[in-house]
Amino acid sequence: MKSTDDRKLFGTPIGAAAVAGNIAVIPQTQATAGDGTASVALGFPPETFIARAAGGEPPRGQDMNGLLNLLSSAMQVVQAGWVGAFDAGFAQSIGGYPAGAIVAGVVPGAFWVSTAEANVSTPGATGAPWQSLFNGLATQAALTSEAQQRGSADQMLNGAITGEAAARVAAQYVPSVPGTGQTRITSLVENSDGRAVFGDGTNSPIMANLADLPMSDPTLKVQAFTAYVKFSSGTTSITFPKAFKPGTVPTVMIASTQEQSQKWSFLGILILPDGTLAVSNTGLSIYGVGWGGGSNLVDLLENNFIPVIAVGEF
Repeated sequence: MKSTDDRKLFGTPIGAAAVAGNIAVIPQTQATAGDGTASVALGFPPETFIARAAGGEPPRGQDMNGLLNLLSSAMQVVQAGWVGAFDAGFAQSIGGYPAGAIVAGVVPGAFWVSTAEANVSTPGATGAPWQSLFNGLATQAALTSEAQQRGSADQMLNGAITGEAAARVAAQYVPSVPGTGQTRITSLVENSDGRAVFGDGTNSPIMANLADLPMSDPTLKVQAFTAYVKFSSGTTSITFPKAFKPGTVPTVMIASTQEQSQKWSFLGILILPDGTLAVSNTGLSIYGVGWGGGSNLVDLLENNFIPVIAVGEF
């Protein structure tokens, strides 16, 4: 069988639309013996199996419709998923409910399971062999209580884990051991001006902040280096080891004079046509002349070591 097969559900019992004369209500027993009417006890009675010529009664269509209506009505109840309540009279008529039978309780949603064969006792009665269908399952109250207990246990566990972690961190800390002339730091605070203060501050234990640095602007950086260059017709270029911030012009200082073998060199930063110094964020251009005695100065051609200090932003 497949889930898509026709389940033959009875939306209406057989004969539900039959007129009164075409359908009979089937009694438990035949009201008048020998009249040919059907009953639950006899079904179609013996006289319906005897020829009319021999004094028999033919089966009635009303009884057939009635029997089919009775059976399909009972089947419809089962198909609708209904579980009936305990019925003492029914229990006596069938010799008791079998073990495993399920009946509905008085309160909607309650169900009982028979734990004995031929069970005619009332569910819920003292000693009756019935048990709740939900026996062994936790109630909502029990689940709520368990959830609360677990929540409390989780909080305790988290607290224990936090404490253990803190203890382990503390155990890993190795206190400093002051040497000769040193003092252990027992206090570290911040002044209102942003300086860090150790101890009570009486032993010059105050750390400087950016405003205390030699530069008036803490964003300025210094590059100090010596460039090895060769002059051509008295000029040359020097590239900074690291370019400054694009669009900015650093402040540059170079030695204005330099002693060389048998002569002196005079150095300066080139002046551009617009009157500004030939300095960019990447380097500068310089000129140099030499004097070796006499009255003439000549353009430098030799290789030179030029000390440079450049201050700017990165």
